Amino acid sequence: MAAYGTDCSVTTTALLINHWRTTPPWQKLNAINELNEALKLLALSDLRRRHPTESEAQLQRRLATRWLGAELADRVYGPMTEGADAAD
Repeated sequence: MAAYGTDCSVTTTALLINHWRTTPPWQKLNAINELNEALKLLALSDLRRRHPTESEAQLQRRLATRWLGAELADRVYGPMTEGADAAD
């Protein structure tokens, strides 16, 4: 049942699969939302480290670029200002 190279035993994998099969959809969505929030916090932490002098608004705009991609972020929020490189 476990895929080659995983770090879980067959028993653990079976337990996880059963857990997700029996978990109500609202709990699955809640878990996904919590993971997304954790990813955003990690991304913001990295952006703060890379750009310590930028304002919170600039960091949020950079986060939007990471989260949505440059093209969609530009369409939604407008282009990055002050010559900032959105690739970071």
